[in-house]
Amino acid sequence: MNIGIILASGIGKRMQAGKNKTLIELEGKPIIFHALEVFEKSKDINGIVLVVGEKDKGIFKKIVEKYKFKKIIGIIPGGKERQDSSYAGIEFIDDLFDNKHKNNIILLFHNGANPFVTKEEIHSCIAETKKRGACAVAHKTKDTIREVNSHGISIQTLDRTKLWNMQTPQTIKFILAKKAFQKANSDNFLGTDDVSLVERLGKKVKIIEASKNNFKLTSPLDLELAKLILKKR
Repeated sequence: MNIGIILASGIGKRMQAGKNKTLIELEGKPIIFHALEVFEKSKDINGIVLVVGEKDKGIFKKIVEKYKFKKIIGIIPGGKERQDSSYAGIEFIDDLFDNKHKNNIILLFHNGANPFVTKEEIHSCIAETKKRGACAVAHKTKDTIREVNSHGISIQTLDRTKLWNMQTPQTIKFILAKKAFQKANSDNFLGTDDVSLVERLGKKVKIIEASKNNFKLTSPLDLELAKLILKKR
């Protein structure tokens, strides 16, 4: 069983929208619609957990009802940090299924502000996770990346052939995800993404190249680019 955990509880201050950025409209539909639609239509996805801000639960429920998303198995409140929201999804699924089923569950953590994920990416992530335990999509870094100290002095140029910009979905077997998140919480460790918690357990994570338009909408400029992408479609 493959379950998407769609994370849409962040405020998104850099978007300067004054509200949850996944509720901003793109071509007449909220950003979250575009992200959910791909998971809804994917033959690889059996269920979707939507993690949102407590005060926005009613709004997201109306969106789910309006667009008749059938695979939603829960709309739950997120936490203060992204990691807290991901863990909320894990706990929800942990309560929903018995131990027999949990051994066969794969979780796909996906940012609700990444509207252009493809069904091919979802399929590939699941296939690699079945073999390896964890997988994520990312873009190869194109820019020269320098390490700079606290005084603004360049220390070194990093080898960009080994650097990737992480995106989502980030896909982990349920049992491994639960163990990784519980370990991080007990250690008071806050990771910048989901698979970094898996790596803390000494497990390897497969990285595959993301599709060119699969990126997180963070700024007003990203929003304008997203509008252009939709118009070309």
